[in-house]
Amino acid sequence: MDRRTSKLVLIVPTIFLLIVLTQPSGLFADEDHAAPWWARSEPVPMPQASDTTVYSIVTGGNEVGLSLFNNGFFGNNLANRSPSLEYPLGSSEDHLVRAGPWVGGIKPRRDEDGVYDSLVTTATTDGTYGSFSSEAVSEFYPADTIGFIEKSILPNSRYFSRDAKSEQDLIATYFDRHGHASEYHKPLGIKIEQEVLQFSFEPFDAIILVNFKIINVDPILPIYDLYMGFYAEFTSGWKDGHSEWPPSGWFKKKDIAYVDSLRLFSEHHYNLDNGNCPSWAGLKLLGIRGPTEQDTVSTKRVSFNWWDWDPNGNLPGTPDVDVERYQTLSNGSIDATSQVEAPNHDPVSTLSVGPLGFAAGHWPDSLGGGERFILDYGDTVTVSFALIGGEPVPHEGRSAAEDLAFNAKWAQTAFDLNFNIPVPPPSPDLWVIPNRNRITLRWTDIPESFIDPKTATEDFEGYRIYVSETKEMSDFKRVREFDLVDSVFYNTSLDEIVADPIVVINGEDTLTYTYAYDITEVRDGFKYWVALTSFDTGTPEVASLESGTSQNRTMVIPGARSADETGTANNVIVFPNPYRGDAVWDGPLSRDRYLWFINLPSRCTIRITTLAGDLVDTIDFDGGTYNAQEIRGIFDPTDPRDPDRDLPILSGGMAAWDLISKNDQGIATGLYLFSVKDHNTGKTQVGKFLILE
Repeated sequence: MDRRTSKLVLIVPTIFLLIVLTQPSGLFADEDHAAPWWARSEPVPMPQASDTTVYSIVTGGNEVGLSLFNNGFFGNNLANRSPSLEYPLGSSEDHLVRAGPWVGGIKPRRDEDGVYDSLVTTATTDGTYGSFSSEAVSEFYPADTIGFIEKSILPNSRYFSRDAKSEQDLIATYFDRHGHASEYHKPLGIKIEQEVLQFSFEPFDAIILVNFKIINVDPILPIYDLYMGFYAEFTSGWKDGHSEWPPSGWFKKKDIAYVDSLRLFSEHHYNLDNGNCPSWAGLKLLGIRGPTEQDTVSTKRVSFNWWDWDPNGNLPGTPDVDVERYQTLSNGSIDATSQVEAPNHDPVSTLSVGPLGFAAGHWPDSLGGGERFILDYGDTVTVSFALIGGEPVPHEGRSAAEDLAFNAKWAQTAFDLNFNIPVPPPSPDLWVIPNRNRITLRWTDIPESFIDPKTATEDFEGYRIYVSETKEMSDFKRVREFDLVDSVFYNTSLDEIVADPIVVINGEDTLTYTYAYDITEVRDGFKYWVALTSFDTGTPEVASLESGTSQNRTMVIPGARSADETGTANNVIVFPNPYRGDAVWDGPLSRDRYLWFINLPSRCTIRITTLAGDLVDTIDFDGGTYNAQEIRGIFDPTDPRDPDRDLPILSGGMAAWDLISKNDQGIATGLYLFSVKDHNTGKTQVGKFLILE
């Protein structure tokens, strides 16, 4: 008899059930998932910062934007318009309210021999949407105060690390016990090291890989028959269709399905939100690793369970206490989804696997018999899931459902390869220079010496240039491709783009911009996004891979250079003039409107007045630093898609005005005067422009 069996010989076959209250804020919640008015303004007190600090982050490594908290909570509860699980990123198609791990096990009582509790620690359960405190929802607590550790395999990333696994690793660690733990929560005594992995290139750009490494940190008591599950409240919809937030009318519109052969749970809006939300979301169980090499998901019990959203626990079948949650994780049921149509149901779900641990004999017949598994102090097991997006791909002939399955299979491939997938060369460092009706790209040759860390080969083949008038990845159009002359691809050569090198010292790095290319046929004053990717030769086993456009995506607005450079110091003009209610580039909201002053001196002050001489607004302009970030129609600081990267690059000779006065009011129709005072010469130019509503 081994050490794992002998520990339990004298255990008395009695199981005590522990009832857990986890969601007091959900009491009397309505069908639209909103808390009653009297419960919305009083969040549960947070743990003291000296004990734990909860951080959140939104992924930005590929086409899936996912909100994460370092206490195991996934999503943002639809508390704001930032991505909860937005796919494609930038589309305003969101798919998730809340999600997170459930971990359950059978634990012996510390001072009652032979007595066991069925315990489950949850990162979230059924609850109301909108403003919330993740500290009050999750029964996990951060292990430290540093938030997320970020790593990257990209050599030009500030998070580059040789032990990174993907282009954006996000790592958080949390425990299920805390100094201020609720009297209702009895912990298992575990630590979870959570690892989120992302790749920006196809076919992995619609996948978020998540590893949960579970460690028993209780030095005294083991955990028996551990099960790991992932709870999710998927609910798809189009955020731009809701003028108010949190949205009303968002719920009870979902269709769900489960594909047993893929271990894939999917959800989509039942009518695709009138065509505005054509994408689907899914959760896939990838597999397990440990504690022995023989442990695979095929040898374990997989369960898929759904029930109607029920934060009060009023409906039969709602797992709202630990013993019911443990049964949900371990029952081996694959719930049918064929009759789950909106609006008759509002399903939430768990996808789980177990029992996990070392084999440790059998349970007594009085406890149901069956093989028993144990996780002792220090023992670990890792369970991997993937959050996946799918969208219609007409050029490939795939529907959203087929695309979701296609991406799910690639997620499984990544797991099967232990995430050691071949990767393309990184996108080069990119320098974008706007000019009149032209955008000049300069870039480095660093990708050409890149050695794929997964295959240990140097397989660079060429560069591709993309342009878009939106920041959505799907809108980027390839305008040119250059590749080596080596009998692979088109042999266009890199000679055309070789330019006089420009050396730039950037902190401790020295960058040499070797190549140049001019994008023409662009319009002054319009927003563009440009990106330059690298691709490799591919192998007989894996087709050529290309880096993602998100790596160096840059927003740029072409236009006239500074008057100091062009000799147009006496020719400041406004366009469009007249401004007829809106310009072609304006957004849908009144504060998204703007016009341009061009041919400006490098440093000047612009004063806008009425015909009567009343000051309307003032713009202090410095062409070396000006980026129009105060103009709502150009730059939105609330945009979660990496706003630092989307600070616009301008030419240095143009400034925007949003038609809002210094008193924060919209201006009236009429003729306006402007003056431009050059700080270098002291000279002043004057002019006028007409606003027509």
